[in-house]
Amino acid sequence: MRNLIILFLLFALSLPGANAHAARNVVSDAPKRVVVLDPGHGGPRPGKVLGDVVEKDYVLDVAKLVRKKLRTKMPDLAVYMTRSCDSAYHESQSMDNKLRAEFSNKKGADLYVSIHANALQDKSKGGCEVWVLTLNEKLMNQNKLVGSRYADEGDFIDPDDIDRNSQGFMMALSRQLENEPYSRFIAEECCKNMASYGLKNLGVKAGTVYTVLYYSECPSIIIEMGYLTNAKDYAYLTSKGAKGEMAEAISDGIVTYFKALDGGAEVATATTEEVPREESAKEVVAEESESLTEGYAIQLISSTKEVDKADYQFHEYKGRVWLVMGSGKYKYKYCYGRYKSKADAHRDLEQARKRFKDAYIIKFKDGAVVGK
Repeated sequence: MRNLIILFLLFALSLPGANAHAARNVVSDAPKRVVVLDPGHGGPRPGKVLGDVVEKDYVLDVAKLVRKKLRTKMPDLAVYMTRSCDSAYHESQSMDNKLRAEFSNKKGADLYVSIHANALQDKSKGGCEVWVLTLNEKLMNQNKLVGSRYADEGDFIDPDDIDRNSQGFMMALSRQLENEPYSRFIAEECCKNMASYGLKNLGVKAGTVYTVLYYSECPSIIIEMGYLTNAKDYAYLTSKGAKGEMAEAISDGIVTYFKALDGGAEVATATTEEVPREESAKEVVAEESESLTEGYAIQLISSTKEVDKADYQFHEYKGRVWLVMGSGKYKYKYCYGRYKSKADAHRDLEQARKRFKDAYIIKFKDGAVVGK
């Protein structure tokens, strides 16, 4: 029965309207958004090597260009790279990939972008594609043998090795249910952008359980910029200006993604419901001055121990979650907003419950709970 429920939820995410969710996030006026760029391979693992191209070097060059372009296009975006030289995290490829995802998680990333080039024995196969995580049983079984053709050993997790009853799997499944629409949104943008330079658009792929996607806590994608084993793709990727064009395509996709996430003008075509831009802005204006020492707040969660306020569960309220101390076992109260009246707080309560279903209003004074 559990598997049937999971399959139903995964099927629901594949419906045409799923990508629209990326456009309905709460507007962020908080600290910088964060993107982590991951140039694939590195150190003892060169990736694909064909002719004059060594994948680990090629993708590092592209990632550096993406970072440079993002600094111009989105100066307020914090950009990190998993590596900026020919290095690796671990001698084990599987652990290396896991540590890359953990690096992204520790940075509080809003988006993780892994950059690769492809290769296949079938030299007729060519084009760009972008992979996202899915733990759909049918797709995983279909791709169980595909992994060995698309990735080096250690880049993916064999579905037969996944314990469906483990806490790790359930956490990964929960993350996928939340992140897949966002991941597909950015994946489709990058596919479209890369194809504009002449590559065949192979579209968004899912089913192979890549290690970096499985352990990543935020929306995450693996970009394959074409097949080095395909003559047409190889000729393009080794042509003058190709690295810059791929960096342009990827950086444009990232910019479009964050503008959609934060309610930019481009969102209008992605939403399923008409919401005037000025109304979206009101969602974040209701909170009162940070200097307010007494009033009302919306409690998002309570905990028996301290929680990192940069934790991904708070990504919609990034930089605006604050701690109010209570009493009893669950004394750590993580809240949003500071309101002079309970009526003011009620205006934002419905929005908060879309993400935190048990959210409710508390009264605070000098950083402590004093009532409801």
